[in-house]
Amino acid sequence: MSLSTKPSNLRLPDFIGIGAMRAGTSWLRKQLERHPDIWTASPKELHFFDRHFTDSPAAYAAHFANAPAAARCGEITPAYAILPDATIATIRHWMPEAKLLFMLRDPVARAWSHARKDFPQFRDKPAEEASADELIAFAKQPQIAARGDYLNCLRGWLKHFPREQLWCGFLEHAATDPAALLGDLFTFLHVDPHLGIDTKAAARRENARPDAPIPDALRAYLEQSLYAQNAELADLLGQNLPWG
Repeated sequence: MSLSTKPSNLRLPDFIGIGAMRAGTSWLRKQLERHPDIWTASPKELHFFDRHFTDSPAAYAAHFANAPAAARCGEITPAYAILPDATIATIRHWMPEAKLLFMLRDPVARAWSHARKDFPQFRDKPAEEASADELIAFAKQPQIAARGDYLNCLRGWLKHFPREQLWCGFLEHAATDPAALLGDLFTFLHVDPHLGIDTKAAARRENARPDAPIPDALRAYLEQSLYAQNAELADLLGQNLPWG
C-alpha cells in the first residue's frame, strides 16, 4: 500500500464512520441523512478500505462525486474499526482533516447482538439455540472479539489521527436523549446543530431484532473479558460510560 498517491484536487469525504458494528451505525446514518447540509454515500457501507481497496484515491473519490459542493459528505463502514495500521496510515495521508465518527454500545449487549446476527454462519443454527461453550467459542474468534475491543480500535486510529478529529457517541444516549447527541454531532461536523433533528424519528430503532435475553454463562464471560477496559476507555473518551 503506497503513500505516494496523495490526492490534490479530489472530492474526498469530510467524515468517516468507522464503527462499531451492532452499535447504532444504521441509526446514525438515518440521522445524518436528515440534515440538509450533510450528504452520505450509498450504499451505507462502502467497504472500500477493507474489501475493495485500490491504491487510488480517485477510485474512492468517485463515491462522492454527486455530493453537493456545499454539503459535508461522508460514509459509514463499521468494519473500518479494525483496519490494519498501514491502511489507517493511508487514510490519514489521503484525508488528513477527515473527522471520524465512532458509535459505542455496552460491549456485552453489542457482542450478543453480533452473535445473534452472525452465529448461524458459525454453527448453522440460531444463537438462541446454542450451548454456552459454542457461544463463547464464537465470541473468542479474533475477528469477532476485535470488534468489541473499543479501546484497541480507537487507539489504532488515534495513532494516526488527533483526538480532536474523533467523535464518539453512545447508543444508550441515542435512546434517552437523541436530540442532545445529534446536536453535539452536528456541532462537531460544523453544520447547524438545530437543523435535521426529528426527535420522533430519532427515537426509532434501526435494524432491531426482537429482544432475547443473553445467556448467563455468555454474559459472565463477556463481562469479565470486556468490562476490564472500562476505566481506560472512560479515560480515553473523557467521560463516564453508560454501562459496567
